Amino acid sequence: MQRRAMEACLALALSPAFAWVRPFGVDEQTFLARLGYWGGVLVCWFMAMAVAESLLANMRFFRGLAPAARLVVVIGLAAVPMLVIAGAATHALTGWQASVSEVTELYGQIVVLGSIVALLAKAVLPHGAEPVPQAEAMRPAEMTRPEPAVIDSPAVPSPLVARLPAAVRGRIVCLEMEDHYVRVHTDRGSALVLLRLSDAIAEVCPARGQQVHRSWWVSDEAVEGFERVGRVGAVVLSNGVRAPVSQRYLRSVEASFS
Repeated sequence: MQRRAMEACLALALSPAFAWVRPFGVDEQTFLARLGYWGGVLVCWFMAMAVAESLLANMRFFRGLAPAARLVVVIGLAAVPMLVIAGAATHALTGWQASVSEVTELYGQIVVLGSIVALLAKAVLPHGAEPVPQAEAMRPAEMTRPEPAVIDSPAVPSPLVARLPAAVRGRIVCLEMEDHYVRVHTDRGSALVLLRLSDAIAEVCPARGQQVHRSWWVSDEAVEGFERVGRVGAVVLSNGVRAPVSQRYLRSVEASFS
């Protein structure tokens, strides 16, 4: 709720600028009418992005993308319902009529303006504007509360494992940064923990591994293969996840796993 409130405040703060620039052909109305129009449209845009992120969050292909690619996919999907919302609002305000060419042009405008708003939000709001809803996500208090029982976990569980729900405690396969959370993948499943990636890496001991991307850490014993594609690469892990390898870590990862 705090995140949604911050996004709504940002939307209202940006609406005067959009009312002044007058995109979408909304240029003959009074300033107050344009202000209300853009305030509502921008709030709906953040809601559409949150819904799109929620729908994509548990898809493996989406989790394997780089953060920038994730944002592109979320924007492209969020622009679809915004066609209906922005189209209806524009029709009510200006009498805009839908046609193939008009709808195509409106979709392009939504993508361009939505990208600008999303990038502004990432720069202004704490930890960016992308929400982190997950089907299996737990409340932060539950995600970080240690539980006493450990089933079939390593003989000396790491502090990070102790933070996980009992059902997914096991050997750590990899860590994946998702906004201001870290998704801990184990041989039993995965769960979100409210930590920075650097703090999570500090708690993986006694597991050994290495960072392969600014958003990924992998356990050495979980790596089953390495693939290089140009100046980047990927490691295939025992749970089927493909972790991207950035150029910064490519040489060390290739030396370790090729």
